[in-house]
Amino acid sequence: MTGFRLLRLLPLVVAASCASGDDAPPSAAAGSTGGTIVIATPGEPEYLMPPIALSTTARQVHDLVYQRLARIGDSLNTLGDGGFTPDLARRWTWADDSLSVTFTLDSAAHWHDGLPVRAADVAFSFALYTDPRTASNAATILANVASVTATDSLTVVARFRTRRPEAFYEVANQFFILPEHLLKEADRSRLAASPLATMPVGSGPFRVTRWVPTQLIELIADTTAGRRRTPLDRILFTIAPDPVTAFTRVVTGEADVFEAVRPDRVAEVRANPNLRLVVGPSLDYNFLGFNLREASGRAPHPIFADRTVRRALTMATDRRGIVANIYDSLAVQARGPFTTASSTSDPTLTPLPYAVDSANTLLDAAGWLRGADSIRRKNGQPLTFGILTPSSSNARMRAAVLLQEQFRRVGVDARVESVDFPSFVKRSSNRRFDTILSQWTPDPGPGGVNEQWTSAAAAPGGNNFGNYRNPSFDAQVDSALASFQPDTLRAHLARAWRILTDDAAAIWLAEPKSVMAVHKRIQTTGIRPGAWWAGLAQWRIPADQRIARDRPAAGAAR
Repeated sequence: MTGFRLLRLLPLVVAASCASGDDAPPSAAAGSTGGTIVIATPGEPEYLMPPIALSTTARQVHDLVYQRLARIGDSLNTLGDGGFTPDLARRWTWADDSLSVTFTLDSAAHWHDGLPVRAADVAFSFALYTDPRTASNAATILANVASVTATDSLTVVARFRTRRPEAFYEVANQFFILPEHLLKEADRSRLAASPLATMPVGSGPFRVTRWVPTQLIELIADTTAGRRRTPLDRILFTIAPDPVTAFTRVVTGEADVFEAVRPDRVAEVRANPNLRLVVGPSLDYNFLGFNLREASGRAPHPIFADRTVRRALTMATDRRGIVANIYDSLAVQARGPFTTASSTSDPTLTPLPYAVDSANTLLDAAGWLRGADSIRRKNGQPLTFGILTPSSSNARMRAAVLLQEQFRRVGVDARVESVDFPSFVKRSSNRRFDTILSQWTPDPGPGGVNEQWTSAAAAPGGNNFGNYRNPSFDAQVDSALASFQPDTLRAHLARAWRILTDDAAAIWLAEPKSVMAVHKRIQTTGIRPGAWWAGLAQWRIPADQRIARDRPAAGAAR
């Protein structure tokens, strides 16, 4: 591998665990493989089609079933190619002008149906992700990649529109390689209807054997074409109707892993002789997002298009109190669209203050005046709106109720709209909400902001569901992402965060820590911020710790 020639700088990194498990698995010694890990999850994926799936469970399955050209390393560095580990690509070389990079693919890579993976699959996958008909949320991130072409069966050349510090990360890590022979004829505007959306065929270490809706998704270790197997036989995602049921399955021993232990259940995990509590940094932040357009998207929102109202509602919110009430010590108040574990964080950023009197003054100035029932009205219309919340998230359900109470103190009638997770995802992507209690796990590098808050991300398929647009913010982000100097990059991002905060694009609530319950019989490879499952394929269960369900699944290699 040859590093990015123009990047002679210290990488911006975040704290990470000591091992990610992203390297190709070693040949297993006799008796060292076997076992099943059962993951209890309250969220069923909408489908298993990487360009369009949004749920965390879908991402977890994708990382086990599919490959990227290369994977980000333990440091989570996204600038240049330092720390990246080979995946489908075995090596890469930069052009002298750093405007293109050539990848040489693993000649042994095969799809789970037995056919070889070739360079044409890589070019096809890039075209699929960036096709407007696909409406992939990754298209914005890939915008600087001008082309991905196959020069022979095992060689791919990626060309960039401009030199950018994150160019390698964008092309190597931001899209999965998909099988052209199975998707070539698919309607790109209806990828959710493809058979691969429910039974994916990838080239990764595991393959999906069955998906029983509302019950389970089963993956087994793949050894087609002589693939070196992982230490595990099987990974089973068991789907629960709610977080409480999912947690209970781990406590009772029915499952091995639960990724989101509530603060009020921490003591229960610590007291369980079969479990250990794994607490670490996270890239997650949650927030109340405002929709600046009305439901059809054709006109400004009658309430939230007004910056003054957004600022007033932010100042009416006791964010520190909400975080303490819900998370105790397992979260801190969020400052912006980042966490303290992120390289893009700005510890000097001061959020809008909690100031109820000022909030009332701003609402009066905006023409929203209290009536006899204490609810504010403007031109006869009451100040009322919905808070879209996923019923699968206890933390966000509690936050919605607390926000509702705090808004009422300043004359606002907010309705909690609790829906199941698939409905939440659908309404989010369709932008059919007034406000939304969302949790986001951004990419670790500075380019992650492009996914959600820029004007480009407000286009169809983007993740700027609230339709926030500000050219000054966009300009600062563009300048940051074009800078090869860390200090300059940070300075531009700091200005961008201040613009976003002053505009009150959202009410930043909490940075929750990663709090997991894991069965003690499982040897983990480390928990990486933003993707605890990154090393899951290399987790192990010692032979003397295996139980009945660890027997190899039908079709799993021994």
